[in-house]
Amino acid sequence: MKKLIVALALSTGFALSAVAQVDQSSLLSATSVSMTTSNYYYARPNELTIVVNVLGFVQRPGRYEISSTIDLINLLSLAGGPTPDGSMNDVKITRLVTPGPGQRYERKEFRLNLEQLTKVSSAELVLQPGDIIEVERTSWSVVRDVFTIFGFVAVLTSTTAAIISITRR
Repeated sequence: MKKLIVALALSTGFALSAVAQVDQSSLLSATSVSMTTSNYYYARPNELTIVVNVLGFVQRPGRYEISSTIDLINLLSLAGGPTPDGSMNDVKITRLVTPGPGQRYERKEFRLNLEQLTKVSSAELVLQPGDIIEVERTSWSVVRDVFTIFGFVAVLTSTTAAIISITRR
């Protein structure tokens, strides 16, 4: 029985150290990136404004009421830029457009690679009222988190195997 208690204490210590190695930008903390939404206002008094939403892996996601002269790059700067897991090479903009007078609005999505800003036209950077801007997650952070989970599962599996081995003796 003493061996079982020692094995449990050791395995719990190993499992806790595996959890402690997960850093702030991993899967466990990434879910909290866009959990809280705030309202921001960036315009001079009496200036024409538009309302847009910034979502995903930015420092300050939320609803932004901004001057109509602010473009996508300036908006993302106001939002604090991407988090360490944010990818600027796949920024998605969702916009409601109407094909013609009296017709229903349609949702249009397009993606911009802001890592290669020289290939993006200035017209693509102009924001319209109601735009939803989403900064996606880097593919490397997904791979890192998968390996973190596999490592944690491996520790739990080896701990379980050690406990079973000790209890059978």
